[in-house]
Amino acid sequence: MLAALETSLVTSIRGADENSTYAFAVSDLLHDEKRGLILHQQALQQGLDLGGTGSVAVGTLFAKRYSVWVMAVISACSLYDTLLNIEDDVVRFELNGTGGMRYETRLERSIDNGSGLGSGTNIDSTSEVLAQRRTEISMLRDSLQLHLERIFQSVAAATGASTRVMHALVAHNVQQLLTQIIEDHAIWKTDKRLELIKDDVQVWLEESTNNTFSTRLQRFEHPEWEGPPFLIRRYCCLAYQVGSGSSAHGYCNTCPKLDSESRWRMLLKS
Repeated sequence: MLAALETSLVTSIRGADENSTYAFAVSDLLHDEKRGLILHQQALQQGLDLGGTGSVAVGTLFAKRYSVWVMAVISACSLYDTLLNIEDDVVRFELNGTGGMRYETRLERSIDNGSGLGSGTNIDSTSEVLAQRRTEISMLRDSLQLHLERIFQSVAAATGASTRVMHALVAHNVQQLLTQIIEDHAIWKTDKRLELIKDDVQVWLEESTNNTFSTRLQRFEHPEWEGPPFLIRRYCCLAYQVGSGSSAHGYCNTCPKLDSESRWRMLLKS
């Protein structure tokens, strides 16, 4: 798990007694002066102007990049039955020089996946374990949303970005992650794990006015597309404002501003 999270989702785990070398704690984003320093550095790394015309893009891109941390929390839970600590003072991050972020936290504890149930255990006991797991994931989901709400409100106040857009950008990456996990046998490996993941997904994406992860998204459709399911963002993340000339970012292949043909041609090149 540790290697997978660090390689795929730039999230590392430090020991309970280990001091972090990462420059910032998430709680720094809740303090005006520290938040300003972080966002200013991030803006400079992307060629954007915090407080100017690129200010909103700083906010939306922060949310899009912070979604990587959210995906690490979900992956640890649904793939490895492990809860990561999401407390503001425990989670730390650093900027990578191009506007992105690397994350670090501690392990919280394991949750039951039912695999320890012996052959003599009755089905009611199995259902009880799964019901408890659903409750724990539901609590994690709600805590994670409160975590995001505090951070996004603070970043939005400094950049002018819309918190609704910020949450929607996270929801897109979360749903794309969960879609990829279900579609890729190399990730889940066993039918038992797949069924557990599908059960978890019902909790993560439970349709509710209070669940920002459950935003409805359109799937990409094209007669020539034979790749895996591909979700389109509801809002542009404004990444096309980053850089200029040969270093210009352009539109993402998930951008709602693209028409079907343009998106298909972009996907063929990726």
